[in-house]
Amino acid sequence: MKRYGLLGEHLSHSYSKIIHTSIFKSLDLSADYSLLECKEEELKDYIELLKQGYYSGFNVTIPYKKTIMKYLDFIDDKAKAIGSVNTIYIRNNKVCGTNTDYDGFLKTLKKYHVDVLNKECYILGTGGASLAVNKALSDLGGRCQFVSRTPKNKEIGYKDLETKEIDVLVNTTPVGMYPNVGVSPVSKEIAKNAGCVIDIIFNPLKTQLLKDANSNINGLHMLVMQAIKAEEIWQEKGIEDTSLVFEDLKFILSLPLDIYKLVQNLNFKKDSVGCSQDEVYLFEDKYVLKISSFKDSLLKEKEKTDWLADKIPGSKSILFKEYNSKFYYLRTCVKGESLISKRFLDEPLVLIQALKKVVEVLRSLDGYACPFHSSESTGNSFVHGDLCLPNIFVNENNEFAGFIDLDNAGLGDVWEDYAWLIWSFEHNLKTSQYTKDLLKELGLEMNFEKYNLYVQDK
Repeated sequence: MKRYGLLGEHLSHSYSKIIHTSIFKSLDLSADYSLLECKEEELKDYIELLKQGYYSGFNVTIPYKKTIMKYLDFIDDKAKAIGSVNTIYIRNNKVCGTNTDYDGFLKTLKKYHVDVLNKECYILGTGGASLAVNKALSDLGGRCQFVSRTPKNKEIGYKDLETKEIDVLVNTTPVGMYPNVGVSPVSKEIAKNAGCVIDIIFNPLKTQLLKDANSNINGLHMLVMQAIKAEEIWQEKGIEDTSLVFEDLKFILSLPLDIYKLVQNLNFKKDSVGCSQDEVYLFEDKYVLKISSFKDSLLKEKEKTDWLADKIPGSKSILFKEYNSKFYYLRTCVKGESLISKRFLDEPLVLIQALKKVVEVLRSLDGYACPFHSSESTGNSFVHGDLCLPNIFVNENNEFAGFIDLDNAGLGDVWEDYAWLIWSFEHNLKTSQYTKDLLKELGLEMNFEKYNLYVQDK
């Protein structure tokens, strides 16, 4: 497996892992990307690991984009002109550096058809990103001017903008970035009068500056395209399809902050858990996130999860909240192996023994005053409902680890469990030759009337 990473000082809010992991998925590449918080004196150690082949490449961020340059064997002209490096790679056994922020901004200008030739371009801020923006604008023929709150040399102050004809205005400062939204680095009048306004902030996607200017050119495209360029250098090939990367990043940016903080550095995939009308996302083996427009159904699932949590192994609720007119429910994953894994389907007798343990746990719930049974439920037996093999997880000892679908849980006729279980057993094994063995192990007599009743729609 190839290893890559981001070198920086404070990386807890970085989106780099999400972006590069999405690129790996789109390329079907076995690789890992890590956030490598480090001290300045540790940079040379990481460079040595790169030379040894333990890592295959690095990105670099604040405050090391300049510092890292002294450890490199080669720096391309673009990075030299900008004065900083954000991507490191190996070529011909040499450690090389470049700046892909430049490429990301160029591609943003191209995407939004921004013509800067002979245009008056004003760059807010004088940090590292402003240098890459300045280089890109200048190379395209723009006449650039830096704007600073403490102007010196050839910089101008923000007050000076009031008298300028501004063709292109680019914000490279953090003013307006989440969570300090609702503020802009310039007045509404300056923003409205500028010909084209670009904000390299991407969270929020629409800063106050962009709202004032009625512009939608944010930093999301730059962020993704600088990462794509780094990957093209590392993988030594072009990357055309970037749709998955944008989709993943927009999803992460849409999450409530308290959920984002828990999942930000976890790999994830969109999935379907059981029969659900909700959006479902799996974050490694740690969390399941359901997003729904239907509050009641999601709350009902949380109620069931909470009721079962202190009775049998399974999932635990983390949080439930409303955000942007949607409802979010985060719970822990059931850690184990589904009963439709190959080792069970290849060994039906082992599967039967595992099912016996599952049913013993299920029957231990009988008699509880279940608070969420449906009005048509009868009896005093706990009924899971859709008790199918894909929904049952066991641990390495084949002991029950939990369900992943509680939609029909409640009190009722115990044969409802067995009907679905037997149907799933036959359906997933693609044979009924082991059904008698299963019934014998469970101590059951087959009830064809109820079996047929509950599985008739299958």
